[in-house]
Amino acid sequence: MAGAVVRHLARAVAGGVAVLGGDAARAGDGPPAIDAEISYVGDSMASLKGERGMRYMGLLDMMADVDGDAIGLDGLSAHVNLQWAHGGAISGDVVGDGQGVSNIEAPPGLRPLQAYVAARIGGGRGQVKAGLIDLNDDFDEQAVGAMFLNSSHGIGADFAQTGLNGPSIFPTTASAVVMRWTEPGWSVRLGLFDGVSGDPDHPRRTVVRFPGESGLLMVGEVDLALDDDTQLQLGAWSYTRSFDAVDGGARRLSGNSGAYVMGQTMVLSRGEQRLDAWLRLGIANSAINPVGTYLGGGLTYGGDRSSWGLAFAHARLGDPALRAGAGERRAETNVELSWAFRLNDRLTIQPDVQYIFNPGWAAGRADALVVGLRFGAVLF
Repeated sequence: MAGAVVRHLARAVAGGVAVLGGDAARAGDGPPAIDAEISYVGDSMASLKGERGMRYMGLLDMMADVDGDAIGLDGLSAHVNLQWAHGGAISGDVVGDGQGVSNIEAPPGLRPLQAYVAARIGGGRGQVKAGLIDLNDDFDEQAVGAMFLNSSHGIGADFAQTGLNGPSIFPTTASAVVMRWTEPGWSVRLGLFDGVSGDPDHPRRTVVRFPGESGLLMVGEVDLALDDDTQLQLGAWSYTRSFDAVDGGARRLSGNSGAYVMGQTMVLSRGEQRLDAWLRLGIANSAINPVGTYLGGGLTYGGDRSSWGLAFAHARLGDPALRAGAGERRAETNVELSWAFRLNDRLTIQPDVQYIFNPGWAAGRADALVVGLRFGAVLF
């Protein structure tokens, strides 16, 4: 999730990637062997209706890529991504919503998000990578929705809720092997992730296991380019281990699985300005997971300097979760209006307004109105 945040920030501020080592990191006149970037995202958010309060969340992101071609290791590369999350918790401490109004909210701490090696195969049409991997870097990535602050527009609430400690996404990832194959007009991705991200009893801790040591999370996705401006994404996932039934019974259930479909397209363009739309639908086994169905989508309009967006995220509890008292309301719905403006090649500001109906699916909690300001900077 946060990987999408940082990638969107880098695009928004023209992605000035610095080079470590200068000429010493180059092979002849070729590309740099090591590229590095340090960026920062900060959210100042206040809840003005419902539970009231204000919090600040920050995320310092440090990335480095090694190009093996530049040092004689043809076809190989490596990526390392270290993050420092700090500040408060606007959803956890104030709003009480289940989807998360800030996609950088996390238990404070310094953690590796990704650390993997990759190899090109099939003449460059394919890639295999292994190590600590952010699932959302390869699967269920919503390119149009990436500008929004609500977490469900990074990865759907149906998928984000799964596993003992969430799937392998921000802020805690797991070891994995991921394969990608690309052909004109389509691509396919397959991933095998360790079934438990980090340590559920210690949320600030990163634990690296061999994939499958705690069971496997298996993910597959097919991306289809229907034309130059329209893409369709079809994905499915499944855990190999059994889980407790969500209704609180003593049963252990297998079949923790789900699927999602997402489409995005350009609606119109006027010069450098374009209007894009996306819609995503996801389902999960409601006998095991609280959220059984998720629907989200929206519109963005803008160009190189600024983008406006309106989005919604609708997460519905399944019948077993309602019977178990996970919530009194069937659905939590978030509506978000956001504007991202690039001040220069390194700085972006983004005013944001979100209205949350039935935060936390709780009947006794009033709807919430949250206003915020995000700023992003490429520091190095």
